Amino acid sequence: MSKHNLSSNEAFKLQITRATGNDYNCCYQCGKCTAGCPAGGFMDNPPTKIMRLVQAGYLDEAMRSNSLWFCVGCQTCTARCPQNMDIAATMDALRELAIKTGIVSEDRSKKLVTAFHTSFLNNIRKHGRLQELSLVNSYKLRTRTFLQDASSGIKMIRGGKINPMASFGGKEDIAGKDQIEKIFALAEKETHCPTPIRKPKKQTFAPQQPPAIKPGMTIGYYPGCSLSGTAKEYDISVRKMCELLDIGLEEIPDWNCCGATSAHATSHRLALLLPARNQALADAAGMDYVLTPCAACQNRQVVTRKEILNSAELKREVKAVTGIEPTGRAEFIGVTQLLEGYGGEELARRVRKPLKDISLACYYGCLLVRPMDVMSFDDPENPVKMEGIVETLGGKSVDWAFKIECCGAGLTLAQQEMVEDLTHSIARNATANGAQAFVVACPLCHANLDMRQEGMRKRYDDIPSMPVYYISELVAVACGADPADVAVGKHFVPALDLLSHL
Repeated sequence: MSKHNLSSNEAFKLQITRATGNDYNCCYQCGKCTAGCPAGGFMDNPPTKIMRLVQAGYLDEAMRSNSLWFCVGCQTCTARCPQNMDIAATMDALRELAIKTGIVSEDRSKKLVTAFHTSFLNNIRKHGRLQELSLVNSYKLRTRTFLQDASSGIKMIRGGKINPMASFGGKEDIAGKDQIEKIFALAEKETHCPTPIRKPKKQTFAPQQPPAIKPGMTIGYYPGCSLSGTAKEYDISVRKMCELLDIGLEEIPDWNCCGATSAHATSHRLALLLPARNQALADAAGMDYVLTPCAACQNRQVVTRKEILNSAELKREVKAVTGIEPTGRAEFIGVTQLLEGYGGEELARRVRKPLKDISLACYYGCLLVRPMDVMSFDDPENPVKMEGIVETLGGKSVDWAFKIECCGAGLTLAQQEMVEDLTHSIARNATANGAQAFVVACPLCHANLDMRQEGMRKRYDDIPSMPVYYISELVAVACGADPADVAVGKHFVPALDLLSHL
């Protein structure tokens, strides 16, 4: 290594340390991060080796690794590190630095993932909210993958999940697009506040108090981008569920996309500033709770809320963009949290059609329970609260081992083969333990288990067809709704028959 490269690597290591708060000398190469990594088998340098490269100062080699483009951001590595190292943040910071410096892998995986993130963020910058058809068109033009998912796209258009006319005329754009442009410009500037130093400590789970949700209340609602498109049935069932539980919903006025995977994978600043605008709008509207059905959206909002409560700089920046200083008053909660706060006794009282004779695998995925110290509503290794809801509805939940394994998350377009491999492992374990169907609380989990199931089953041909239900669909149906009225028939894997006997 030349003297110039050594100097550059030392500067890069300083940037990575500042961005993550990690003391890389604390890593003793135990290998737990790699052992739990769902994508480790696809990587040239799995997490343990990436940490060693950073520790030893070989930052250019770490940035050229194709591992950065297979990382799904599930945070399993960080959650299980005995030294409290933020390994997931290291992957994100390396990816961001690699893009800025041009020191990147030439692997095709990098080109596909970068094309997706670029298309995604350009779409948000233009519209304020994601327009999924426009995103897919942009991605396909960049990658020349024109036939990928063509049949699925046609089915979505016919089912009303995608509106080809929505991209024209700007009718679905937010009013505050000028604020979004300011956020993107601000994200390109360096922050003056480094991430607090992380020290080794024993991680213990301490569940937070459930939200105080009562019949007759009206709470805030952040549907996120997917629920107006490819996950439209989730929005329909959430609204119907809340109607049957006597809970009113009020959307955050002029909400914007949280940035999802693409922001946090490429720009730490952008991944905070986009959700921070939603926090400010919810706070200004006087909301105490905001129902956020998408696990990824909720995760980004909860992480950002914590940052707002601890960062005067972030508060100032959000006020400069929006004219509103966020207070952190509004608490963003998921559907499972809402139902826990509502109470099992009250929920049971409203059940009209118990879910008899249906064995369900409750699939949490990764971001509902991680990071543990921020999400903290259920055990991060063996969550059980969704099972409690299923049993309150009269169903049977199976005991299985893959309930928190990542399905591939937002890489479903760019890394389809990997997503099919991951979902196959999940489905095989669920069926081996007697599950007839999945129940989920995340549109990304649903898309990967439902839309990708046909391709996965063609490759492996060793599991039966498994319907995938949103938790809100099952609550609504158990409380008296017709399955067709909550759009269960819009799923890729036929899901109506299993509920027909209720």
